[in-house]
Amino acid sequence: MRSRLIHVISQSPDGSPLQPNKRMELTRCRAQSYSRYADQVISIVRPASVVLLFLSLLGFAGCAAFGVPATTDPAGKLRDATALFDRQDRPLPAERLIREALELYQKNGDQLGVAEAYRTYGFFFRSSSVNGKWSKFYRDNGFLDRSATFDTRYIKSIEYFEMARAIYSAHQRLDALTNVDLNMGFTYELMGDPQAACQAFDRSRQDHTEMFRRNPGARIEMQGFSTYEQFLAPHRQRAGCS
Repeated sequence: MRSRLIHVISQSPDGSPLQPNKRMELTRCRAQSYSRYADQVISIVRPASVVLLFLSLLGFAGCAAFGVPATTDPAGKLRDATALFDRQDRPLPAERLIREALELYQKNGDQLGVAEAYRTYGFFFRSSSVNGKWSKFYRDNGFLDRSATFDTRYIKSIEYFEMARAIYSAHQRLDALTNVDLNMGFTYELMGDPQAACQAFDRSRQDHTEMFRRNPGARIEMQGFSTYEQFLAPHRQRAGCS
């Protein structure tokens, strides 16, 4: 059986990237069919100088967010959205890009793409950019997803993770399931539900075990950890899992 490299991105419970000594990274899939999804590469849009920002107004009149060139690629939209809410504290244009990507994936009948958009939405609702200086705005105005409110943002995060999980399960994407269940656990922690968090962590462990049972040739790299069990241990301890 041909070996395969698996890559999973995870975040800490507050929505920020896990530090190198406390994060699990599974290396990228070799399969080219996975390369079009946004979880493979996270692009960072760096602040430009005043001159470049001025020029961007001329060169990118059709951009979806200031300083972010317009793209019709839904995976690119998700990468840009992640950079906006995760690194630039700009959740408003980020949500718009997520919804645009979701609409494109749905129009194209790309279910795995839809799952990526759902997962990104799950990260968005849990992110520190939503919970920080923009919290008053969201309390007063809500989100583009009108079914969400600031007080129900974590519930909405779980809902989007669940929808992504259903699609990944149908397509037997065990690498993505490992990640989604892990991050559901983090969100449940923020909701003050340690029992649900522990159940999600257990599912993540089971997903990971099954992934290796089906793909014995898979190779993973976990920075600072020898096994996934070791990676999960501090999170399970924090949540009080038995």
